[in-house]
Amino acid sequence: MQMRLKKGRWYASFSYKGKWHGDTLQAYEHELKKAIVNLGKLFLKLERGESPTDLKRKLKDTWKAYEEWAGTEGEKSKSAIKDSLGRFNKRIMPVFGDLSIGEVTQALLKQYKADREDDGATKSTITKELRVIKEICLLYNPAFKMPKFKTWANRGKREASVLEDADVYKVSGLILKSSEEFGETYQQIFLLMAYTGLSISDAIHLKRSQIDKDDFIHKKRAKSGEEIITCLCKRARDIIDSVPTDIKNPDQIFSVPNNKAVATAINRTFKNAGVVGSSKSLRHYAGSVLLDAGVPEKVVSIILGHAPGSKSTGIYLHARKKTIRKGFQAFDKVQMGVI
Repeated sequence: MQMRLKKGRWYASFSYKGKWHGDTLQAYEHELKKAIVNLGKLFLKLERGESPTDLKRKLKDTWKAYEEWAGTEGEKSKSAIKDSLGRFNKRIMPVFGDLSIGEVTQALLKQYKADREDDGATKSTITKELRVIKEICLLYNPAFKMPKFKTWANRGKREASVLEDADVYKVSGLILKSSEEFGETYQQIFLLMAYTGLSISDAIHLKRSQIDKDDFIHKKRAKSGEEIITCLCKRARDIIDSVPTDIKNPDQIFSVPNNKAVATAINRTFKNAGVVGSSKSLRHYAGSVLLDAGVPEKVVSIILGHAPGSKSTGIYLHARKKTIRKGFQAFDKVQMGVI
């Protein structure tokens, strides 16, 4: 880091991420002490990972870098990036586009949340928009922190109760007819979610190599990154075995347009069937079956991804594999007719 005098004003030149940058120290030639103080402040910012040049970058100029990060380090799917682009252009740009990264404050984000709630946006929708803002800001400002929101005005629709066995099979039968090309695949994914408690993303992207010889799934959750603890019952195993192997991609089990297409088909079928529920309801259903089968509540919580993972959790579950297997075998005993 160096100080230099140019046209009667003090400037600093410094190396950041392998490149040289320059920034004003907000001091005239006769204000040497002020320049030194500001140089110290600049040094502390750089130590925290903050670069003045990055903080001045306009949010509207960040998408290309964010898209590159999302597709590599962010490990986001193409459909997820496409959805984020839609939120960026439609919601984020009109409000934050002309602001610099450094001008995105907690107060502005709280006001944005309040305004979106006034528009009728649900907690889920606003959270996804705020997540994009947070990820963009962290790319240029590692010290960025999102405010904590204790209350939400619109929490969206809440499901009144857990699905009954008959409801699951009713919707399953109708979803088969939801698409001429993908109906059968949608039904297979639907039932796999019901029999395993997998989220829609984890079910769709499940690979054959992630299922061991004991029918336990070894995969990290798309949402949290935690290890999935799920065992395939016979019905779930039969679903996997019934899917023909793709010669071009033999490890991939299901081939569908994207996550959104499957979620839309499932949610629409619930509505058409007159059953209150959604794709998320299948996880609650799986949990209820496991609890009824005598699987401890703590284990069910971990299976559904509601408890934080740790080394002790892994040891605990290793000792409980028989209990988990016995719990998932309960799905084979459910009697609702044949699909």
